[in-house]
This record gives sequence, structure tokens and C-alpha cells, in this order.
Amino acid sequence: MGDSESLPRAHRYQMPDVMFGYVELGGEAFVSCRVPEGVQAVLAPLSGIAELEVDAEQFGLTRNRAVVLGGSVDSSMRASADCRMLVLQFRHPALETFLSRRLTEGALGDPLRFERLMDIRGHAASWFRAWLFLIQELDTPGSILEDPRHARRAEFLIMDTLLDVQPHNYAEVLTESSEVSVAGQAWADPRWATFPRYLREAVEIIERNPEDDHKTKTLAARVSISPRMLQIAFKEYLGTTPGKFHRDVRLERVREALLEASAGNATVDRIARSFGFNHYGYFGGVYREKYGESPRRALRMNPGVETIPQQRTGVADRSERQAKP
Repeated sequence: MGDSESLPRAHRYQMPDVMFGYVELGGEAFVSCRVPEGVQAVLAPLSGIAELEVDAEQFGLTRNRAVVLGGSVDSSMRASADCRMLVLQFRHPALETFLSRRLTEGALGDPLRFERLMDIRGHAASWFRAWLFLIQELDTPGSILEDPRHARRAEFLIMDTLLDVQPHNYAEVLTESSEVSVAGQAWADPRWATFPRYLREAVEIIERNPEDDHKTKTLAARVSISPRMLQIAFKEYLGTTPGKFHRDVRLERVREALLEASAGNATVDRIARSFGFNHYGYFGGVYREKYGESPRRALRMNPGVETIPQQRTGVADRSERQAKP
């Protein structure tokens, strides 16, 4: 399923909505673990075996069997001495938002619930190989994933395909066509290559410099089209207006900056202003509407591999690991 031997001994990579982790327990172990609130986690052994008990259910995890756990679930795990495990964590609200955009009816009626046992064969094997590839790329200096735009694309890919390969309570009503019409995902639309030249250029101008004041009139002039034609193209192909698209790109960049920043070294207001939000009241309202939480909460987040106790895994950020001799 991929060259797992090329993976580093332990690491953690945090994106805005997805955390990639790799751990070794260092010996036979029995541990209690709890998935954080609002998080969906996937545990997949690369070698060895693990026996997991969740809500009186028992799962034997091997190289072809993984488990999907929802937030606030207590579990216990017994792992063999040679157990090496991948840990993938998703922000559950982000998965539900992504799912709702693909459903014909839009908003979800019930919370998204995955089946716990994952058979890593068939289409799921393709998803797992993509997971391995992304970890290897994240660990490679000079990787294209160092560009936030490409990293975000990778994040969307791993979320989108998980919804297709793992059974869940919306699987039967999930349509095959994704409705990709929001900021940061225009490139993912299968029609992107057929978009009018001026629309692609306008999207790229906004995404390159979201902090600039991109009025529809000036944006249209830069791509040599009338404002009216540009508005029609945004509505037809992206389902939104140039102004709303620009606002959503700004919000996405602010969120990425908040999740990457330290609460002791940055403020929400300073980050918001750096991306063109000069009125904090307006910014706070649209941010809560889009992400369902306050921007201050995102700044306070300190993601970690909480499904496996850190003292037993040696989990470290890449920056910490590279600093070691």
C-alpha cells in the first residue's frame, strides 16, 4: 500500500481542518485513549496488531483494518510491540460542511456518523495510499504542499474521498457530483479547465492577494471584461458573487493563520486586519456564520495526537524533529 518504511519514526502535521500523525508505541502497551470533542479520527496500523475496545465493541486492527472514531469517545487499546500506527484527525464540522455541499438538499438533518470498522481494500486502499503519499510529501523539503493553496487542495481531497470510501449514514443520498462553489475550492471543480479565461484569472488574482481591495469593477478591468459579465460568470460557474467569493477567501486565509498562530504571539484583530477585515464586529459575525465558532477559539486551539498518549509515542512537530541532531 505504499513505501511505509520511508516514513519518519514519529511526526505530526497540522492543516486547518486535518491533522496527519504517525506514531510508534515503543513496545507492547495497553493504553486508554479519548478522541477530542468535535474531532473524527482514523487509526490505521502500518505493522503489528492492535486490539481496540469502544463502547463494548471490540476491533482487531491490522494492516488491512482501521477504525474510525467520533469525538468524545472513550476507548482502550492493547498494541503489540511492533505496532506502528497512522493517526488521521478531521475537524468534524469541516467534514459535515464538506458533505452538505455535496448533498442535493444541502444542510444535514442528522450528525454525520461513520461506520467504525474500515476495510482498507478496494477503493479504501486507494484512499489509504493517498494518505501515505501526503505524509511523505509533507516530510519532504521543497514539496509542493509547502504552498498553502496546494496543501488546502490535499486536505479537501482526503476529506472528499473519505466520504466516498467509508460507509456512513448519508452514503445512500450522497450524490456523485460535488457542488464545488466556495472560496478555495474553485480549482477542484471538474469544469475548471473549461471556465472562461477571465474567470480563472479573476479567481487567481483574488487568491494570490486576498488582502487587497478587489472591487468588482477594478477586478473586471484587470481581466478585460465588463463588471456585468464577470458577475454572471461567478454566478454561473461558482454559484456566488465576486464580493462573496473574495470575502470567503479572506476568511479561509484568516482561519489558516489563526490555527497556525500562537495565542501568546498574535491577536485575532491583528490577523483579521492583515487580510483586509478592518471592522472587527463584521468580521466576527461572518466568521461565526461560516465556521460555527468564534475566531478566538481557533486561536486558542492547540491540536495534538490526543488519541494516543504523547508520553508513549514520541510525537513531535516537524520543526522540533528537524532541530534534533
